[in-house]
Amino acid sequence: MANNEPKKQGELRTREQRMAEIAFQRVKERTGKDAGDYLSFANSFPSLVHSCGLVQAVAFADAKGKKNLIEDISKVLEKHPDELTVQARSKPLAAYMLLSREVLAAAGWVKRYAQALLKEEGRAENND
Repeated sequence: MANNEPKKQGELRTREQRMAEIAFQRVKERTGKDAGDYLSFANSFPSLVHSCGLVQAVAFADAKGKKNLIEDISKVLEKHPDELTVQARSKPLAAYMLLSREVLAAAGWVKRYAQALLKEEGRAENND
C-alpha cells in the first residue's frame, strides 16, 4: 500500500508506518539468487551515506550496479529512482540535508527488513 490516504476514517498511519510497510513489500520481493548481495549492500548503505554523503553514496550504488537498493529506497520515499538521484545532486543545502535524513530513514527500514527476511538466504548462498 503505497498511497498516503487512510483506508477508512479513523485509520491514520504515521510516516514511519507507511515507510515500514513499503520497505517490507520491496524487500520481500528481493528473495532469490542475489539476496546475499542485496543484504550486504543494504547493511552498508546507511554508513556510506554518513561517511561520504548522499550524492556520492547514490553514485557509488549506480557505478556498482546496485540500482535495486536505490529503487527500493526511492519507492519507500514514494519517489521515482531518477527523481531521487537528480534531487540529491541539485537541491540546495537545507533541502539536501533533509533529503539525506529521509533517505537514511528509508534505508534503515530496508536494512532492518533485509536483515530479517534475507539473512537465511545470504547464509545459504555463502555455503554453496
